[in-house]
Amino acid sequence: MASERTRILMFHRIEPMQSAAFGLPNCYRMRGTSLTVEELERVIEEASPVIPLSAVEKAMENGEDLPRGSVLTFDDGYREHLDVVAPMLAKRGITGTFYVATGLRGDGEAVAAVDAWYWLLDHAKANVACVPMPDGSSYCGRLDTWEGKAEWVGGPPKAALLNAHPAEQRRMLEALGESLHCSLPNDLAMQLYLSEKDWKRLIKLGMRLGAHSVRHPRLPQLGDQALEEEVVTSVQTLAAIRSPVAFAYPDGAFDGRVLKQMRAAGVSSAVTCTAGWLLPETDRMQLPRFFVCT
Repeated sequence: MASERTRILMFHRIEPMQSAAFGLPNCYRMRGTSLTVEELERVIEEASPVIPLSAVEKAMENGEDLPRGSVLTFDDGYREHLDVVAPMLAKRGITGTFYVATGLRGDGEAVAAVDAWYWLLDHAKANVACVPMPDGSSYCGRLDTWEGKAEWVGGPPKAALLNAHPAEQRRMLEALGESLHCSLPNDLAMQLYLSEKDWKRLIKLGMRLGAHSVRHPRLPQLGDQALEEEVVTSVQTLAAIRSPVAFAYPDGAFDGRVLKQMRAAGVSSAVTCTAGWLLPETDRMQLPRFFVCT
């Protein structure tokens, strides 16, 4: 059924159904951020008509009626976005916007804290783990039950990881690895993310690139200089490949200071993680998105 309104859909991982340590679903699936190709295809069929983000931006800029349909957006620059998703969209004659953190690349070494966290949980060799929390307490829990793993994936320790500063995140990850008797592989970034050459291949397939910061921090937590670096560097990196550049706030986190930086950087739009339909009065720097989950 054709949509009578305008919305933006948000996706993350697109991967086969697979089990992880102790026969439980992997973290992305358990968290709801992983769809199979078949599930993605069904969503796209129901999302018809699919429209490009640029059509929404143009209408908002010119004060025109919003085009009716669904915009497809994919966060974090995962490998399968090029290997699986973009060819599928291109075959259907539709486009999507792929937001990449420019410092998290397959030809680099850096890995987002949440991706490292999930990898360790999915490859655990021990069924109980303990980690230090930023507030000085400790969290211990099981990993061999659905309920136990769910707490690690979406409960207090995961929330603490996302809100922690980089040094605290490193301590948490090191402790988690020690507890689980496993360590991150040296090529994890290559396993997870697209390279700069891959970004250009996305464009050749008719897709659009968007910025998602450099290292995927929660932007409101940063000082002014670090905030400017995360925004401006990521936008300029992608503008050198193709402009205009759209932006997605890491973890959907923003405040007035971040919005000011967005406008100064000249991004064409910025998407959030707040659910909602687009309206004529919607701020282009605060576009809502519907999170598509399992």
